[in-house]
Amino acid sequence: MIRKLRKKVVWVLMSVVCLFLVGILGTLFFTAKGDFERRSLMAFRAPAKENPGSSEPAGPGMPFATGHVDASGAITIERNQIYYVTDAELVAIIQSLQQSAQDNGLTETYSLRYRRHPTADGTLYFFSDTYMERNALNAQVWYSVIIGVGAIGLFFVVSVLLSRWMIRPVERAWEKQRQFVADASHELRTPLTVVLSNADMLLQSGAVTDEKNRIRLDNIRAEGQRMKGLVEDLLALARSDNKPSLAVREPVNFSYLVSSAALMLEPVVFDRKRPLRCDVTEGLCLLGDPARLRQLADILLDNALKYGDPETPIGVTLAPGSRKDRRDMLLRVQSQGAPLSPEQCRRVFERFIRLDASRAQVAGYGLGLSIAQSIVQEHGGRIWAESDGVKTNTFAVRLPCTGCETAAGKPSA
Repeated sequence: MIRKLRKKVVWVLMSVVCLFLVGILGTLFFTAKGDFERRSLMAFRAPAKENPGSSEPAGPGMPFATGHVDASGAITIERNQIYYVTDAELVAIIQSLQQSAQDNGLTETYSLRYRRHPTADGTLYFFSDTYMERNALNAQVWYSVIIGVGAIGLFFVVSVLLSRWMIRPVERAWEKQRQFVADASHELRTPLTVVLSNADMLLQSGAVTDEKNRIRLDNIRAEGQRMKGLVEDLLALARSDNKPSLAVREPVNFSYLVSSAALMLEPVVFDRKRPLRCDVTEGLCLLGDPARLRQLADILLDNALKYGDPETPIGVTLAPGSRKDRRDMLLRVQSQGAPLSPEQCRRVFERFIRLDASRAQVAGYGLGLSIAQSIVQEHGGRIWAESDGVKTNTFAVRLPCTGCETAAGKPSA
Protein backbone atom coordinates (compact mmCIF):
# COMPACT_ATOMS: atom_id res chain seq x y z
CA MET A 1 0.00 0.00 0.00
CA ILE A 2 2.76 2.43 0.91
CA ARG A 3 4.54 1.74 -2.37
CA LYS A 4 1.37 2.42 -4.37
CA LEU A 5 0.75 5.62 -2.43
CA ARG A 6 4.32 6.78 -3.06
CA LYS A 7 3.95 6.06 -6.78
CA LYS A 8 0.74 8.09 -6.87
CA VAL A 9 2.43 11.04 -5.15
CA VAL A 10 5.33 10.92 -7.64
CA TRP A 11 2.88 10.63 -10.55
CA VAL A 12 0.85 13.64 -9.36
CA LEU A 13 3.94 15.78 -8.80
CA MET A 14 5.42 14.84 -12.17
CA SER A 15 2.11 15.50 -13.93
CA VAL A 16 1.92 18.99 -12.44
CA VAL A 17 5.53 19.73 -13.40
CA CYS A 18 5.07 18.43 -16.93
CA LEU A 19 1.95 20.56 -17.40
CA PHE A 20 3.76 23.64 -16.17
CA LEU A 21 6.78 22.95 -18.39
CA VAL A 22 4.64 22.34 -21.45
CA GLY A 23 2.69 25.51 -20.72
CA ILE A 24 5.78 27.67 -20.20
CA LEU A 25 7.82 26.31 -23.10
CA GLY A 26 4.78 26.30 -25.39
CA THR A 27 4.04 29.92 -24.47
CA LEU A 28 7.64 30.91 -25.23
CA PHE A 29 7.51 29.13 -28.59
CA PHE A 30 4.25 30.67 -29.74
CA THR A 31 5.30 34.07 -28.43
CA ALA A 32 8.52 33.91 -30.47
CA LYS A 33 6.62 32.72 -33.52
CA GLY A 34 4.07 35.52 -33.18
CA ASP A 35 6.88 38.03 -32.72
CA PHE A 36 8.52 36.91 -35.98
CA GLU A 37 5.24 37.23 -37.83
CA ARG A 38 4.48 40.60 -36.29
CA ARG A 39 7.88 42.05 -37.17
CA SER A 40 7.64 40.72 -40.70
CA LEU A 41 4.16 42.17 -41.20
CA MET A 42 5.26 45.48 -39.69
CA ALA A 43 7.96 45.67 -42.33
CA PHE A 44 5.27 45.13 -45.00
CA ARG A 45 3.22 48.14 -43.97
CA ALA A 46 5.00 50.54 -46.35
CA PRO A 47 6.48 48.16 -48.88
CA ALA A 48 9.05 49.19 -51.49
CA LYS A 49 9.42 52.79 -50.35
CA GLU A 50 12.55 54.40 -51.59
CA ASN A 51 15.05 55.41 -48.95
CA PRO A 52 16.21 59.02 -49.25
CA GLY A 53 19.42 59.21 -51.18
CA SER A 54 19.27 55.52 -52.14
CA SER A 55 17.91 53.59 -55.08
CA GLU A 56 17.29 50.54 -52.84
CA PRO A 57 13.79 49.93 -51.49
CA ALA A 58 13.43 49.44 -47.76
CA GLY A 59 13.25 45.83 -46.58
CA PRO A 60 12.53 43.92 -43.38
CA GLY A 61 16.19 43.10 -42.67
CA MET A 62 16.01 39.66 -44.32
CA PRO A 63 15.96 38.39 -47.93
CA PHE A 64 12.82 39.70 -49.62
CA ALA A 65 11.21 40.15 -53.01
CA THR A 66 8.60 42.43 -54.49
CA GLY A 67 6.29 42.05 -57.43
CA HIS A 68 3.77 44.35 -59.07
CA VAL A 69 0.56 43.55 -60.86
CA ASP A 70 -0.69 46.42 -63.04
CA ALA A 71 -4.28 47.17 -64.02
CA SER A 72 -4.02 44.95 -67.10
CA GLY A 73 -2.86 41.97 -65.01
CA ALA A 74 0.77 42.03 -66.14
CA ILE A 75 3.16 40.85 -63.42
CA THR A 76 6.56 42.43 -62.94
CA ILE A 77 9.15 41.24 -60.46
CA GLU A 78 10.75 44.42 -59.18
CA ARG A 79 13.25 42.88 -56.79
CA ASN A 80 14.23 39.34 -55.79
CA GLN A 81 16.79 38.70 -53.00
CA ILE A 82 15.50 35.18 -52.25
CA TYR A 83 18.19 33.09 -53.89
CA TYR A 84 16.31 29.81 -54.09
CA VAL A 85 13.21 31.27 -55.78
CA THR A 86 13.37 32.31 -59.46
CA ASP A 87 11.47 35.22 -60.96
CA ALA A 88 9.33 32.77 -62.93
CA GLU A 89 8.39 30.96 -59.71
CA LEU A 90 7.51 34.27 -58.08
CA VAL A 91 5.25 35.11 -61.03
CA ALA A 92 3.50 31.74 -60.62
CA ILE A 93 3.12 32.35 -56.87
CA ILE A 94 1.64 35.81 -57.49
CA GLN A 95 -0.79 34.33 -60.04
CA SER A 96 -2.01 31.81 -57.44
CA LEU A 97 -2.32 34.53 -54.80
CA GLN A 98 -4.48 36.62 -57.13
CA GLN A 99 -7.27 34.10 -56.53
CA SER A 100 -6.89 34.31 -52.72
CA ALA A 101 -8.95 36.62 -50.55
CA GLN A 102 -6.25 36.89 -47.87
CA ASP A 103 -4.00 39.93 -47.96
CA ASN A 104 -1.20 38.29 -45.93
CA GLY A 105 -0.02 34.87 -44.86
CA LEU A 106 2.30 32.10 -46.07
CA THR A 107 2.56 30.81 -49.60
CA GLU A 108 2.03 27.09 -50.29
CA THR A 109 5.29 27.00 -52.25
CA TYR A 110 8.49 27.65 -50.25
CA SER A 111 6.44 28.98 -47.28
CA LEU A 112 7.23 32.62 -48.07
CA ARG A 113 5.52 35.24 -45.97
CA TYR A 114 3.63 37.71 -48.17
CA ARG A 115 1.53 40.83 -47.93
CA ARG A 116 -0.69 42.25 -50.65
CA HIS A 117 -0.81 46.05 -50.88
CA PRO A 118 -3.19 47.83 -53.27
CA THR A 119 -1.73 50.82 -55.14
CA ALA A 120 -3.12 53.45 -57.47
CA ASP A 121 -1.96 51.57 -60.59
CA GLY A 122 -2.46 47.96 -59.44
CA THR A 123 -1.35 45.64 -56.63
CA LEU A 124 2.04 45.29 -54.99
CA TYR A 125 3.18 41.98 -53.47
CA PHE A 126 5.89 41.87 -50.85
CA PHE A 127 7.58 38.53 -49.99
CA SER A 128 10.07 37.73 -47.24
CA ASP A 129 12.13 34.61 -46.63
CA THR A 130 11.17 32.61 -43.52
CA TYR A 131 14.28 30.42 -43.57
CA MET A 132 15.95 32.24 -40.67
CA GLU A 133 12.67 32.29 -38.77
CA ARG A 134 12.18 28.54 -39.20
CA ASN A 135 15.76 27.85 -38.12
CA ALA A 136 15.34 30.01 -35.03
CA LEU A 137 12.06 28.28 -34.12
CA ASN A 138 13.54 24.82 -34.71
CA ALA A 139 16.50 25.69 -32.51
CA GLN A 140 14.10 26.91 -29.83
CA VAL A 141 12.16 23.63 -30.04
CA TRP A 142 15.37 21.62 -29.57
CA TYR A 143 16.49 23.79 -26.66
CA SER A 144 13.03 23.44 -25.11
CA VAL A 145 13.16 19.65 -25.45
CA ILE A 146 16.63 19.51 -23.88
CA ILE A 147 15.66 21.85 -21.06
CA GLY A 148 12.35 20.03 -20.54
CA VAL A 149 13.92 16.56 -20.40
CA GLY A 150 16.62 17.78 -18.04
CA ALA A 151 14.09 19.52 -15.80
CA ILE A 152 11.79 16.48 -15.76
CA GLY A 153 14.69 14.16 -14.90
CA LEU A 154 15.87 16.46 -12.13
CA PHE A 155 12.42 16.92 -10.70
CA PHE A 156 11.77 13.17 -10.87
CA VAL A 157 14.62 12.67 -8.43
CA VAL A 158 13.28 15.50 -6.28
CA SER A 159 9.76 14.00 -6.45
CA VAL A 160 11.00 10.61 -5.27
CA LEU A 161 12.75 12.24 -2.31
CA LEU A 162 9.72 14.42 -1.57
CA SER A 163 7.37 11.43 -1.77
CA ARG A 164 9.43 9.56 0.82
CA TRP A 165 9.33 12.58 3.12
CA MET A 166 5.60 13.15 2.58
CA ILE A 167 4.61 9.50 3.03
CA ARG A 168 6.79 8.91 6.10
CA PRO A 169 4.03 9.73 8.68
CA VAL A 170 1.57 7.51 6.80
CA GLU A 171 4.16 4.75 6.60
CA ARG A 172 4.80 4.93 10.34
CA ALA A 173 1.07 4.77 11.10
CA TRP A 174 0.68 1.84 8.69
CA GLU A 175 3.59 0.01 10.29
CA LYS A 176 2.12 0.49 13.75
CA GLN A 177 -1.28 -0.73 12.61
CA ARG A 178 0.25 -3.73 10.86
CA GLN A 179 2.37 -4.59 13.89
CA PHE A 180 -0.65 -4.27 16.16
CA VAL A 181 -2.68 -6.66 13.98
CA ALA A 182 0.19 -9.16 13.91
CA ASP A 183 0.80 -8.94 17.67
CA ALA A 184 -2.90 -9.07 18.55
CA SER A 185 -3.49 -12.05 16.26
CA HIS A 186 -0.54 -13.86 17.74
CA GLU A 187 -1.56 -13.15 21.32
CA LEU A 188 -5.17 -14.21 20.70
CA ARG A 189 -4.17 -17.65 19.48
CA THR A 190 -3.16 -18.92 22.94
CA PRO A 191 -6.39 -18.03 24.84
CA LEU A 192 -8.49 -19.29 21.94
CA THR A 193 -6.61 -22.57 21.96
CA VAL A 194 -7.19 -22.90 25.69
CA VAL A 195 -10.91 -22.14 25.32
CA LEU A 196 -11.34 -24.68 22.52
CA SER A 197 -9.31 -27.33 24.34
CA ASN A 198 -11.37 -26.99 27.50
CA ALA A 199 -14.62 -27.05 25.55
CA ASP A 200 -13.51 -30.23 23.76
CA MET A 201 -12.49 -31.86 27.06
CA LEU A 202 -15.83 -31.06 28.66
CA LEU A 203 -17.74 -32.44 25.69
CA GLN A 204 -15.65 -35.61 25.49
CA SER A 205 -15.57 -36.30 29.24
CA GLY A 206 -19.33 -36.36 29.60
CA ALA A 207 -19.13 -34.26 32.74
CA VAL A 208 -21.83 -31.97 31.37
CA THR A 209 -25.00 -34.05 31.23
CA ASP A 210 -27.57 -31.31 30.90
CA GLU A 211 -28.66 -31.02 27.28
CA LYS A 212 -28.95 -27.25 27.34
CA ASN A 213 -25.45 -26.89 28.77
CA ARG A 214 -24.08 -29.24 26.10
CA ILE A 215 -25.71 -27.06 23.46
CA ARG A 216 -24.07 -24.03 25.05
CA LEU A 217 -20.69 -25.81 24.94
CA ASP A 218 -21.24 -26.63 21.27
CA ASN A 219 -21.98 -22.96 20.61
CA ILE A 220 -18.84 -21.92 22.49
CA ARG A 221 -16.77 -24.37 20.47
CA ALA A 222 -18.31 -23.29 17.13
CA GLU A 223 -17.82 -19.59 17.79
CA GLY A 224 -14.32 -20.25 19.07
CA GLN A 225 -13.51 -22.06 15.83
CA ARG A 226 -14.83 -19.08 13.85
CA MET A 227 -12.74 -16.69 15.93
CA LYS A 228 -9.70 -18.90 15.47
CA GLY A 229 -10.21 -18.84 11.69
CA LEU A 230 -10.40 -15.03 11.74
CA VAL A 231 -7.24 -14.80 13.84
CA GLU A 232 -5.41 -17.17 11.49
CA ASP A 233 -6.49 -15.10 8.47
CA LEU A 234 -5.36 -11.86 10.12
CA LEU A 235 -2.05 -13.42 11.05
CA ALA A 236 -1.56 -14.70 7.49
CA LEU A 237 -2.20 -11.21 6.09
CA ALA A 238 0.13 -9.63 8.64
CA ARG A 239 2.86 -12.08 7.72
CA SER A 240 2.39 -11.41 4.01
CA ASP A 241 2.64 -7.66 4.68
CA ASN A 242 5.84 -8.09 6.68
CA LYS A 243 7.34 -10.64 4.29
CA PRO A 244 6.33 -9.76 0.72
CA SER A 245 8.88 -12.26 -0.65
CA LEU A 246 8.54 -16.01 -0.33
CA ALA A 247 10.34 -17.78 2.48
CA VAL A 248 9.97 -21.17 0.72
CA ARG A 249 10.83 -21.71 -2.93
CA GLU A 250 10.71 -25.20 -4.33
CA PRO A 251 9.39 -26.87 -7.49
CA VAL A 252 5.62 -27.29 -7.16
CA ASN A 253 3.30 -29.24 -9.46
CA PHE A 254 0.44 -26.76 -9.51
CA SER A 255 -1.69 -29.04 -11.69
CA TYR A 256 -1.58 -31.66 -8.94
CA LEU A 257 -2.44 -29.08 -6.26
CA VAL A 258 -5.50 -27.79 -8.14
CA SER A 259 -6.72 -31.31 -8.90
CA SER A 260 -6.27 -32.32 -5.24
CA ALA A 261 -8.16 -29.26 -4.00
CA ALA A 262 -11.02 -29.96 -6.41
CA LEU A 263 -11.09 -33.63 -5.37
CA MET A 264 -11.25 -32.70 -1.67
CA LEU A 265 -14.15 -30.32 -2.37
CA GLU A 266 -16.09 -32.82 -4.49
CA PRO A 267 -18.11 -34.44 -1.64
CA VAL A 268 -19.27 -31.05 -0.35
CA VAL A 269 -20.20 -29.94 -3.87
CA PHE A 270 -22.08 -33.20 -4.42
CA ASP A 271 -24.05 -32.76 -1.17
CA ARG A 272 -25.17 -29.34 -2.38
CA LYS A 273 -26.19 -30.78 -5.77
CA ARG A 274 -23.73 -28.62 -7.67
CA PRO A 275 -21.73 -30.24 -10.47
CA LEU A 276 -17.97 -29.66 -10.46
CA ARG A 277 -16.34 -29.42 -13.89
CA CYS A 278 -12.58 -29.67 -13.72
CA ASP A 279 -10.28 -29.32 -16.74
CA VAL A 280 -6.65 -29.26 -15.59
CA THR A 281 -3.66 -29.52 -17.92
CA GLU A 282 -1.12 -31.88 -16.42
CA GLY A 283 2.48 -30.97 -15.62
CA LEU A 284 2.12 -27.20 -15.08
CA CYS A 285 4.66 -26.32 -12.41
CA LEU A 286 6.36 -23.35 -10.80
CA LEU A 287 8.75 -22.39 -8.04
CA GLY A 288 6.96 -21.44 -4.85
CA ASP A 289 5.52 -22.41 -1.50
CA PRO A 290 3.30 -25.52 -1.91
CA ALA A 291 1.31 -24.81 1.26
CA ARG A 292 0.51 -21.25 0.17
CA LEU A 293 -0.39 -22.34 -3.36
CA ARG A 294 -2.71 -25.03 -1.99
CA GLN A 295 -4.30 -22.36 0.19
CA LEU A 296 -4.83 -20.23 -2.94
CA ALA A 297 -6.66 -23.05 -4.72
CA ASP A 298 -8.78 -23.79 -1.61
CA ILE A 299 -9.79 -20.13 -1.23
CA LEU A 300 -10.93 -19.76 -4.84
CA LEU A 301 -12.88 -23.03 -4.80
CA ASP A 302 -14.45 -22.24 -1.42
CA ASN A 303 -15.42 -18.79 -2.69
CA ALA A 304 -17.14 -20.32 -5.73
CA LEU A 305 -18.96 -22.80 -3.47
CA LYS A 306 -20.14 -20.14 -1.01
CA TYR A 307 -21.38 -17.47 -3.38
CA GLY A 308 -22.74 -19.48 -6.30
CA ASP A 309 -26.44 -20.14 -6.75
CA PRO A 310 -27.79 -23.57 -5.68
CA GLU A 311 -27.58 -26.40 -8.22
CA THR A 312 -25.34 -24.37 -10.57
CA PRO A 313 -22.02 -25.76 -11.83
CA ILE A 314 -18.56 -24.77 -10.65
CA GLY A 315 -15.93 -24.66 -13.39
CA VAL A 316 -12.20 -25.06 -12.78
CA THR A 317 -9.71 -24.78 -15.65
CA LEU A 318 -5.93 -24.67 -15.58
CA ALA A 319 -4.10 -24.29 -18.87
CA PRO A 320 -0.86 -22.81 -20.26
CA GLY A 321 -1.01 -19.05 -20.81
CA SER A 322 -1.11 -17.41 -24.24
CA ARG A 323 1.81 -14.99 -23.79
CA LYS A 324 4.64 -15.37 -26.25
CA ASP A 325 7.31 -13.54 -24.28
CA ARG A 326 7.16 -15.76 -21.19
CA ARG A 327 5.84 -19.11 -20.01
CA ASP A 328 2.92 -18.92 -17.63
CA MET A 329 -0.28 -20.66 -16.60
CA LEU A 330 -3.86 -19.45 -16.22
CA LEU A 331 -6.22 -20.72 -13.53
CA ARG A 332 -9.91 -19.82 -13.89
CA VAL A 333 -12.63 -20.64 -11.34
CA GLN A 334 -16.18 -19.91 -12.52
CA SER A 335 -19.48 -19.93 -10.68
CA GLN A 336 -22.97 -18.69 -11.43
CA GLY A 337 -24.79 -16.20 -9.24
CA ALA A 338 -25.44 -12.49 -8.84
CA PRO A 339 -23.15 -10.82 -11.42
CA LEU A 340 -20.38 -8.60 -10.13
CA SER A 341 -20.25 -5.04 -11.45
CA PRO A 342 -16.95 -3.64 -12.81
CA GLU A 343 -16.55 -1.65 -9.57
CA GLN A 344 -17.14 -4.78 -7.48
CA CYS A 345 -14.62 -6.71 -9.58
CA ARG A 346 -12.02 -4.09 -8.65
CA ARG A 347 -12.91 -3.94 -4.94
CA VAL A 348 -13.56 -7.60 -4.21
CA PHE A 349 -9.93 -8.15 -3.11
CA GLU A 350 -10.03 -5.44 -0.45
CA ARG A 351 -9.96 -6.58 3.17
CA PHE A 352 -13.25 -6.98 5.06
CA ILE A 353 -15.23 -6.15 1.92
CA ARG A 354 -18.72 -7.67 1.70
CA LEU A 355 -20.02 -6.28 -1.56
CA ASP A 356 -23.71 -7.08 -1.41
CA ALA A 357 -26.44 -8.42 0.84
CA SER A 358 -26.19 -11.94 -0.58
CA ARG A 359 -22.52 -12.14 0.35
CA ALA A 360 -23.14 -10.67 3.79
CA GLN A 361 -25.47 -13.58 4.58
CA VAL A 362 -22.64 -16.09 4.05
CA ALA A 363 -20.36 -16.82 6.99
CA GLY A 364 -16.98 -15.18 6.63
CA TYR A 365 -15.04 -11.99 7.24
CA GLY A 366 -14.08 -10.86 3.73
CA LEU A 367 -10.42 -11.84 4.08
CA GLY A 368 -10.16 -14.91 1.84
CA LEU A 369 -9.67 -13.12 -1.48
CA SER A 370 -7.25 -10.64 0.15
CA ILE A 371 -5.15 -13.61 1.27
CA ALA A 372 -5.40 -15.10 -2.23
CA GLN A 373 -4.17 -11.82 -3.72
CA SER A 374 -1.20 -11.70 -1.36
CA ILE A 375 -0.28 -15.31 -2.26
CA VAL A 376 -0.43 -14.54 -5.98
CA GLN A 377 1.69 -11.41 -5.55
CA GLU A 378 4.26 -13.36 -3.55
CA HIS A 379 4.62 -15.73 -6.51
CA GLY A 380 4.97 -12.94 -9.07
CA GLY A 381 1.52 -13.42 -10.59
CA ARG A 382 -1.70 -11.49 -11.06
CA ILE A 383 -5.26 -12.16 -9.91
CA TRP A 384 -8.44 -10.48 -11.10
CA ALA A 385 -12.21 -10.90 -11.18
CA GLU A 386 -14.48 -10.60 -14.19
CA SER A 387 -18.15 -11.09 -14.94
CA ASP A 388 -20.26 -11.53 -18.06
CA GLY A 389 -22.87 -9.22 -16.53
CA VAL A 390 -25.54 -11.94 -16.65
CA LYS A 391 -24.80 -14.71 -14.15
CA THR A 392 -21.24 -16.01 -14.51
CA ASN A 393 -18.43 -14.67 -12.30
CA THR A 394 -14.84 -15.71 -12.90
CA PHE A 395 -11.75 -15.42 -10.73
CA ALA A 396 -8.58 -15.74 -12.79
CA VAL A 397 -4.98 -16.20 -11.70
CA ARG A 398 -1.94 -15.92 -13.96
CA LEU A 399 1.27 -17.42 -12.56
CA PRO A 400 4.73 -17.77 -14.12
CA CYS A 401 5.87 -21.24 -15.18
CA THR A 402 9.37 -21.15 -13.71
CA GLY A 403 11.21 -24.33 -12.88
CA CYS A 404 8.79 -26.47 -14.87
CA GLU A 405 11.47 -28.77 -16.21
CA THR A 406 12.76 -29.47 -12.69
CA ALA A 407 9.39 -30.14 -11.16
CA ALA A 408 7.64 -31.89 -14.03
CA GLY A 409 6.10 -35.13 -12.94
CA LYS A 410 6.76 -34.50 -9.23
CA PRO A 411 3.53 -33.99 -7.30
CA SER A 412 3.90 -31.53 -4.44
CA ALA A 413 1.26 -31.01 -1.83
